[in-house]
Amino acid sequence: MGLCTLLGAQSRFFFSRYRRNKMEDTKSEKLSTVFDGLIQDYESLHSSLNEIYNESQNIRILSFNSSIEAARAGTVGKGFRVIANEIKNISEKNDTQNQTCQKVVDQIEIKMHKLIGIRTAEMAFDTIDKVDRNLFERYCDVQAWATFGKIIDCLANPTEEKRISAEHTIENLVRIYEVYHDILLTDTSGIVVCVGVNKNLRGRSMQNTKWFKETSESQSTTYSDMYYSESVKDWTVSYSCPVRAKDGTIVGIISTRFNWKFILNIISSAKVSHSGEIFIINSDGLVIASKNKDEILKRRLTDWEAFEHISQGQKMGFYTNKTSRALEVFGYSKTPGYNSYKGKEWSVVIKENY
Repeated sequence: MGLCTLLGAQSRFFFSRYRRNKMEDTKSEKLSTVFDGLIQDYESLHSSLNEIYNESQNIRILSFNSSIEAARAGTVGKGFRVIANEIKNISEKNDTQNQTCQKVVDQIEIKMHKLIGIRTAEMAFDTIDKVDRNLFERYCDVQAWATFGKIIDCLANPTEEKRISAEHTIENLVRIYEVYHDILLTDTSGIVVCVGVNKNLRGRSMQNTKWFKETSESQSTTYSDMYYSESVKDWTVSYSCPVRAKDGTIVGIISTRFNWKFILNIISSAKVSHSGEIFIINSDGLVIASKNKDEILKRRLTDWEAFEHISQGQKMGFYTNKTSRALEVFGYSKTPGYNSYKGKEWSVVIKENY
């Protein structure tokens, strides 16, 4: 496939995904507006029922007082006593209807909370799905690049000319794809042969790094948890793949450093409310993405009920907590993976306040 054809296909793919994401964002905004309006209407209805109940009690007291005055009036107050009793009956019927309405309103509240919870859980799922789709592309990138002729030849038949040519290819990959901090190419002993950006890494040994060990031992594509990289001075995820010669022999490893800001952009664009919170947590409950960057790799959600549910194997769900100040709605979803990319047991947790 020619470069122009490849870029054209990529452009169509990204435009299609952009259009789909914009449609999802618009839908989310409309749902948020509907839920906000629904809660306001519920509060108004609940308030009105309370007022009706209070007025009914006032009428009952008035009826009781009227009955007393009628009794004092004797025969003269007999007709007034009938009216007082009728008022009492109306008040009692009103109370019965009010109780029926209150039961219906309570059921509406339960279903409304459930509806909001489902929506919050679905938002968590949609967010982790976007993350998985993005990282699936990174997973595919490193495997595709491991098959590039110049990269294979640089390791299988090493010369300085071939090394320079391979490094030039890697530099172009970093520049064109834009989502990577850096790309490294090592030989089988872990020595960095080529590097896209941080040239000071060339010649260094990666033999004792976790990513190199895991990829060498498994002889397959591996990917790290999110971590802070001292070499790129930023948050990243490493994707590493063995480079094989034509006969299948492993001749080295290519490893990428994904720029985590592209995942933070997904979190930032999630349509949670102004007072809402959204996190990506790893399998240990450590926050690896948040709208508040100061929480990343510092805050843990192990004391949240959502983390308990996730740890017990629940893939997706929600729960509510009603306080005197607000309704708290929690939604969560564990990574389902995407195609051959299984993910790192991460989860998205959302907290909304209504």
